Amino acid sequence: MGDARDELGELLIEKGFVPSGFILDLNHSITVPHDMELPAPWNLPSRLFRFPIEVSEAREGRPRRIGLMHPLLGDHPFVQHVAAELGVELDPNGAPNAYGYSKAPTGLWWHAVDLVSAGKWRELLETRQFTTDADIAGAVAYGLDYSPHDAERGSGYISTAEAREIMRAIGSAEPEDRGAILRGFAKPTPCKQDSGKEHWPINSGRDSDAEGRAWGRILGIEAGWFRHDRAGFLAWTQHGRDRYAAGDAATYTDSATGQAAFAF
Repeated sequence: MGDARDELGELLIEKGFVPSGFILDLNHSITVPHDMELPAPWNLPSRLFRFPIEVSEAREGRPRRIGLMHPLLGDHPFVQHVAAELGVELDPNGAPNAYGYSKAPTGLWWHAVDLVSAGKWRELLETRQFTTDADIAGAVAYGLDYSPHDAERGSGYISTAEAREIMRAIGSAEPEDRGAILRGFAKPTPCKQDSGKEHWPINSGRDSDAEGRAWGRILGIEAGWFRHDRAGFLAWTQHGRDRYAAGDAATYTDSATGQAAFAF
């Protein structure tokens, strides 16, 4: 006996929402047309808003399912258009595959990191209901990790002042124990580049959470533990490596000056 007819897939192709079943199964989503004009906030550069509809595969007799990448996307103009054209209800809880996996949680991360990367962190806070505080904190860490335009300016997609404002908005207080934040990072270890120069990447500790990673970068940049290298990547400075090596000690020796310095 062959597989049951894929009525939903055929309808999506017939209506022009996808070019083929192959593309549909490849992307597992329906894309908003690039020429479709959208009002705010749906016109924000967020992949969650660009790919608001999830579609599972039709496999082993299990019919294809269609749903939203986030329950609040029911107000999205494109979502409403698709629902009206198909004459079906789009599941607000997504369209998990046969194994229960859904891309919907990934969409929460997309929304946070895309808006931070686009310099639209204020708009992110205005649309905070489409993501989670943990994803926002993770996006803050990402936004500080790389300087896309000018490594010499000393900041990434966002500045530490902007990062602090975001963290305050999600109710995340600055940690009192800076030493604990520093120890939350993995031990600084050099990597040899093709040019032979040493690069000191920053690696979060195994037990670090999103808030810890974000605050660690904020405090690390402000304290001079980290700075962006010429390629724009955030890296350990000699000052930061010296401070890390001191551990819980009250003072440490700054190798650049040979003088003792207080840890904090």
